[in-house]
Amino acid sequence: MTRLCGVVHTALGRVLVALVGVMVLTVGWQVASRLLARLCLALDWPVLVQPSRWTEELAGFQLAWVALLGAAWVLRRGEHPSLDLLYQHLGPRLRRAADLLGAGLVALFALVVLVWGGARLVQMTQELGQKTAALGWPMSAVYSVVPVAGLLLTLFAAESFLLARRGGPPREAPVEGSR
Repeated sequence: MTRLCGVVHTALGRVLVALVGVMVLTVGWQVASRLLARLCLALDWPVLVQPSRWTEELAGFQLAWVALLGAAWVLRRGEHPSLDLLYQHLGPRLRRAADLLGAGLVALFALVVLVWGGARLVQMTQELGQKTAALGWPMSAVYSVVPVAGLLLTLFAAESFLLARRGGPPREAPVEGSR
């Protein structure tokens, strides 16, 4: 399972890099088109460039996709924010119990809220035929990232659960400055 999770994690990281890159280009075009339109108006030129209408909507979707998929990516790296003050003072058995409980709760949340609830959301928007305002995309396609992120979170939480069950250390975030 660790090998599968490693392959999925690497692929997910590449997808996230591509999404962020496209988001930078999208927002860059949004800013440039606004500035060019204002410049044309200020110089009393016929408006050659209209501010882009679709970029704000696309950038918002990309931000949501990066946040949801990024949550799964950082879960596997053990870099989610956590309150470890108490955890550091627990003995090995209680740490293991905390790791099992934490991974189990993450998997439960991901399965119920993100996978099941997200699948219902996708189905509902598909049945209603909802489209995005500027791009005209089906909202079901936009929302499809919710159950996908849920499946990824469940996979990585299951891996953490199995590692803790075997008594192995949980995947920990790298120490600052060690990269």
